[in-house]
Amino acid sequence: MNDDGYHVPVLLNETIDLLINKEIVDHVVVDGTLGGGGYSEAICQRFESFGVKNYLLICIDKDENAIRYSSERLKNFSGNIIFEKGNFADLKMILSKHKIQNVTGITLDLGLSSYQLEKEDGFSFMRNTTLDMRADKDNNLTAAEILNNYSENELTEIFENYGEIGNAERLSNAIVSYRKSNQFSTTENLTEVIDSEYSIDKKNRIKFLAKIFQALRIEVNGELNDLNKILNDSSELLRKSGRIAIVTYHSLEDRIVKNYFKEKSFKEKKSKYGNSSTESNSPEFSLVNKKVITPGYKEISENPRSRSAKLRVAEKL
Repeated sequence: MNDDGYHVPVLLNETIDLLINKEIVDHVVVDGTLGGGGYSEAICQRFESFGVKNYLLICIDKDENAIRYSSERLKNFSGNIIFEKGNFADLKMILSKHKIQNVTGITLDLGLSSYQLEKEDGFSFMRNTTLDMRADKDNNLTAAEILNNYSENELTEIFENYGEIGNAERLSNAIVSYRKSNQFSTTENLTEVIDSEYSIDKKNRIKFLAKIFQALRIEVNGELNDLNKILNDSSELLRKSGRIAIVTYHSLEDRIVKNYFKEKSFKEKKSKYGNSSTESNSPEFSLVNKKVITPGYKEISENPRSRSAKLRVAEKL
């Protein structure tokens, strides 16, 4: 199976170019979203091209399928890799387990893999599968559990906050009405409720369903909480001049990354009119790319799923 069969890495060269700081020796890099191993393979190949042999790559993914697939793909670099089935938000604990104090790079590709969309249950409304959506099958919460058991107010909050859906009360009410006599078990159950409640043309239907599925997936997997946690931990875990590179795919993720990098790289200027108690902040990061990086026309034409991707990179001071 090649990249096309599992996942096509997005902004691959741009990410690796900015992630690896050539001024650092003895690299310890974390690929927190291993997926099909595209980023990890490129990282290893880049080190090999530099003649660097003494490096360590820590590959993390919640999905057992990703670990299994990528372990085989990356077997030629196995002496330099640690595979961990787990959550990148638990990076501090994972590093402690291996007696590693800090790292020189962290990269995250926050998009769904092609494998998840095409093979795993619940992630896509284009296929009728069980309403699962769990990246980690050891977790108990599924999309079906949410739809069948959350209160109308809880559902509204999820769709407003994680899907940015206007008048989310209408959607939540339709879901609650359906489950009075039925149970949600498949993606088709959900799309049928949407189609019966809303009259939307094909293009806007796809956009609307994408927002609904995004909101449920974020709740199932705790995605925004995980992102906030690793960002907050990154300052402690990154070595001086180490870098963190994150590819986001929707405005909620990008806003969190953008605001965190901006806040941690901002140096407050002492006003010449203020008193001596107004001290300058010490920034923790510098922005490697001040302007967000997005895919070019060629990449989008070859991989349409890349069109919403945004890359931001920061360096630890």
